[in-house]
Formats: sequence, C-alpha cells, structure tokens
Amino acid sequence: MTEISVEDYDYSHRKRDCEIKLVTSNGQPVPEVLIGIAQIRSDFAFGGTVSAEAFDTLGDSYGERFLDYFDVGTPENEMKWNYVMKCSEKCDPDFSKADFLVDWLFKNNIAVRGHNLFCNESEDLIPEWTRNLENAAFKQAMLEHISSAMEHYKGMVVQWDLISGICHGTDGSFSTSSMLENKSGDQDIFNWILDEARKIDTVADLVISAHNLITSNDMTIIDQYINKVKPLSSKFQIIGTESHFGESMDKDSYEPKINYLAEQLEKPVLLTDVDFSFDINQAPDKVEELMRTCFANPNVGGLIMGSWYQHSMTRSDVTSYFVDSMNNETPAGQRWREVRAEWKTEASGYTDESGKFSFNGFQGKYMIIVSCFLDSFYLEPGEGVKTIEVGYFPNFTVDYKSSSIKTIEIMVNGIIVPVKLPSRYNRQLFLTTYSLSGKQLSRSPVNIKNRKYQITPSIPYCRIMRIETADRLPLYTGKIMAAH
Repeated sequence: MTEISVEDYDYSHRKRDCEIKLVTSNGQPVPEVLIGIAQIRSDFAFGGTVSAEAFDTLGDSYGERFLDYFDVGTPENEMKWNYVMKCSEKCDPDFSKADFLVDWLFKNNIAVRGHNLFCNESEDLIPEWTRNLENAAFKQAMLEHISSAMEHYKGMVVQWDLISGICHGTDGSFSTSSMLENKSGDQDIFNWILDEARKIDTVADLVISAHNLITSNDMTIIDQYINKVKPLSSKFQIIGTESHFGESMDKDSYEPKINYLAEQLEKPVLLTDVDFSFDINQAPDKVEELMRTCFANPNVGGLIMGSWYQHSMTRSDVTSYFVDSMNNETPAGQRWREVRAEWKTEASGYTDESGKFSFNGFQGKYMIIVSCFLDSFYLEPGEGVKTIEVGYFPNFTVDYKSSSIKTIEIMVNGIIVPVKLPSRYNRQLFLTTYSLSGKQLSRSPVNIKNRKYQITPSIPYCRIMRIETADRLPLYTGKIMAAH
C-alpha cells in the first residue's frame, strides 16, 4: 500500500482548550501548585468487544490485553435476548455474565456499550420460547425484555445497540420480510421499540445498525438502510455499521460511504465489529489508515474492533487480531497502541497567579492529579475554553518562596527527580505510582540516605509517579515508563 502521510490528516476538531482553576474553601485562587492531568478515555470511541467466555478460558491475561488497546467495551453476546433467556419455556433473564463484564469494565474506567437489545436477522437470535408465540404475546415478551434489560443497565451504558440488522441479514442481503415486524404483527415495531426504550433510559445514545453498509460495493444496501430508518431519524442518535472487511479495506471505498450515510441521516457513524480477512502483513498499515481516516473524519464517532484476540475468534480466516494464540502482541496490535497514544493528552505544570492551569487537549474523560485524586472531568466537544473549578484543601503546605528550602534528589529508573522541602522537614516521604486511570499501583517509603528506586512491573506501561508526604501532598508529579 501507499505509505501513510500523517500530515494529510487533520485532528484539530477533536481537541479543545481547557483551564483548571484551583480554589480554596472560600473561593480564593491557589497559585504555584503542581497539577497534572491524564486522559483516561477519548470522546471518540476506541473500543473492542469483550467476552465473559474469554475471561473464563484465558484468565486475567485477556483483561490485561484488552486494557492495552481499548477504553470502550462492548459485551459480545452476554446482553443479547437469546443469551440471557436460554430456555425452552419462559424463564427469568440471567444477566450474571453481562454483570461480570460491566463490573470489570467499570472498575477499569472503561465505558460500556449495551449490545444488543434486539436483532432482526433471524429467529435463531430470539429466545426459543418466544418463537411460536401469537403476535400479541410476542410483543408483550419484547416489552418485558426492554424493561428488564434497560432497567437493569440504566446509568451503566453510554450507548445501546437497540436494533441490529434492521433490514439486512447476516450476509448483508436486503430482507424484504422483517422478522420482528412479522412476529409482533406490528409494522411500526421499530418506532415502538425506540419509544419504549427511551421511556426507561433518557440519557444513553441509541444505535440502529446493519451489515455491509460501508464494506459492500453495492450502494443500494446503503439506500435501503437509509429508507428504512429515515422515518425513525429523530429517535436514534448513531448509525451503526457492522464492518466485516474482506480482501480489501480501502479508504477510497469506505470513507465516501461513511460520509454519504452521515449526510443523509445527519448523524455520526460508528464502525462496529470491525475485522478483516486480507494478507496479515498488510494489517499494521491498514489498521493505521483506518484509525487515522476515521479519527480525522468529523462524521465518525468511533471504532469498535471485533476479532482482536486470536484465541477467542470464531473464524479462522480473520487476520485483524492484535494478540495471537500465544498471547503475543501482533504488529497490528502494536501499531494500534502507537497511533492511539498520539491522541491521549497528558500534561503537568504549576498553577499561575490566578490559580489556573491551562492546556489544549483531546476531548474525553480526564483524571486530575493534585494532592490526591480529587476528581475526574469530561472535556466534551464544543466552542471556546472549558473551565473546571476544583477545590483544593491541603493539610500541609510548602512555602516555595521561603528562603529556608532545601532540594533533595531522588533517582527513579535512572531519572533524577528534584524534590523541594522546608530545610527542617524530617517526616517520611513516599514514592507512589498510579495508572493513567487513577488507580494506585504501588506505594513505598523513601529512604533519604539511599534515594535510588527502580519500578519493575510485570508488563511495561506508562505510570504517573509522585513523591508525596504521608498525607499525600504531592511534592513532585511526573510520568515514567516502567519497563522490565
């Protein structure tokens, strides 16, 4: 393929100016305080499917690999109607597998996508006990599923794949006969689903998706989808494109289709279940091209990778995996990480005389690092500078303007860290490390006589490192790459 030119892509619309203002309990600004920010999630969805079965089979290594790549998670099957009600006669829904995934995603600051409420492709994708119900009884079963699933996960999901395969089968062919319309006896069933769902969850974005919208050479598939969903346009927020690329993944083919969909329906496009089946040696460059094309395009809201872990794939011909069957990262996985890192904002510095620390960052969720992890905030798309006001109430302060200040040097992984202290300060100091999501990873006392430390985790990754007092006042904050 043609070499990728980074200069050809413009990401400026993904960034925004922001200022954080530290104030005391009476609203006075706090100057000359070291503050840090670390982005823990992008507003653009860099996501992957996540499987409870893979956790059962592969253990913690599967979860650790997921965290290397994604900040949005989509349960693969565990929320689906036929999965939570695996019964030949009516039974209570079992959300235990999905609950495990949602709990794990929450603990790791990963946003959750609900997948899916209904699939319109075939009877195999609805519970066995519903398949022979009369129209009214089937529609009642649908209503009970909407209520049970959406009430159960209300406030936990940022998006719901509400209807998948709304007008196309699993092979992408147009369905002249809609399974849900026929079984419910209601030709307006999709409008009804949207209304009932919105009654329960007034916040989550609703997604309606179909296969092959951007991967097929047949433009009539796109027009069929547009004609089907346009009457529902005011009731859903995101166009879902289940993106299974075959022997090619050419931006000159898929990007015009993305733009056409977005312009016709005036909504962002989300690429879901992304995988491909071409020469694996092309995978790194093609993954990078897809990432850059989508992130630079204002019409795209995110990328959700499907078959990213070879050990848990159901198709042997797919070459999109980031981790092979031996749990080793592939060149495609490495490229995803490297490109993704370009769009994560981290910064640190001192507040000015008005108590402000300013930065220009990629939109998304951030952790503020000052004294302790006081709060998180969201830098959403928008015009102008966003101001975040943070209360700052330290138990101990260091007067850096005082002449009675001493500087000690602590060496961490070969890097000299200068720490300023009052000359008579004799209390215990600590070296503490945190993940970029704000989770404390280690804490150890600093020996003033032997101030050399090596951080050696089980896997290499970037950490927030702080030298702090016993009551967690930060004396130094910075980033450090901890390696084997």
